[in-house]
Amino acid sequence: MNIIPSFVFMFEATEDESIRRLGNRRVDPNTGDVYNLEVNPPSDESTSARLIELPEDSREVVEKRFNHFKMQNIMLEESFREVCQNMNSEKTIEEMTD
Repeated sequence: MNIIPSFVFMFEATEDESIRRLGNRRVDPNTGDVYNLEVNPPSDESTSARLIELPEDSREVVEKRFNHFKMQNIMLEESFREVCQNMNSEKTIEEMTD
């Protein structure tokens, strides 16, 4: 496609933070809505009762995916080093926006 970005944001998080976030993710099988039990829980008990955890959110899977991501990330940072800005994604949305 020959697209050359003028700016690239690399959102960084630790492995522990990734495991924590995905470990709190749940999906409503009826609606497909995604919740986070810590920061965005459902507002009613009936929804809470039917939430499921996705197999890809298990600790073992997240660890494997995170290691693969780290290897790929090195290549991406090298490819875009001149336009790359690293961002700590463990901050709040407001902190990142500032």
